[in-house]
Amino acid sequence: MKHSAHNGGYAKASKFQYLHRGYDRTLVLAPGWGFDARVFEPLDLDFNYIVPQKIDTANFNEDLIRALERNGIKKVSLFGWSMGGFLALDFLKEYGEIVREVFLVSMRERYPKEQIDSQRSLLMEDRKLYLAQFYRNCFMGQKRPFKWFEEHLFSSYIKGLDLEYLLKGLDYLARQGLDPALLKRHPVRLIHGKKDRIAPYSGILELTEGLPSSHVVLFEKSGHLPFLEPDFKERLFTGSQFRGSRFKARRLSENSDPTAKE
Repeated sequence: MKHSAHNGGYAKASKFQYLHRGYDRTLVLAPGWGFDARVFEPLDLDFNYIVPQKIDTANFNEDLIRALERNGIKKVSLFGWSMGGFLALDFLKEYGEIVREVFLVSMRERYPKEQIDSQRSLLMEDRKLYLAQFYRNCFMGQKRPFKWFEEHLFSSYIKGLDLEYLLKGLDYLARQGLDPALLKRHPVRLIHGKKDRIAPYSGILELTEGLPSSHVVLFEKSGHLPFLEPDFKERLFTGSQFRGSRFKARRLSENSDPTAKE
């Protein structure tokens, strides 16, 4: 999958690209903080894609609706990764009647104010150094995906993501909180890496407690980007259910490399 993305600076309107891939379903891909839609290029799911070329969090819903209308799309699925998960849920709350299903990848209930404040300070002190460290933490346990990222996106992100754009993203994250009750009312699937340092796996257990209709796909050796694992597509619909407060995870064999060193 090849597409363009231009999120280097802060956008005053979200722009979306429709990729017709020969399927009868369409998936909106919403990336996480510090990334853009190019990080989804290796992702090959059985959907047409709507990918953001620019993101304005304030107008994301309205701009996405216009993009769907332009392309004659009446129903859509949502794939929200990390910060993109909050964007997906915001859209779900407002336009739930046109949403088929939601995939929430590497989500957490909220980001603590102290963490956001610390990120903001470190960014303003040395943007490039902070981003380099952040990306390494994101790819904990994902040696091969990180190698792909280094070869294709690392330099572009370090040079191209400007401070204003990144700070606006932190402002958005600071205001977000996930209401677990929302997961009960809609078809939501949770995907998570057990080695995730950005959104710790323990938070998912708390978040999904008592939600019998929720599903989870757990990648034992993955970090914050489980969708870059080679078996992601085949695992996407094979997660286990939460029954009451008890989580039964299917332990499937994986091809991930041992934990990467920082």
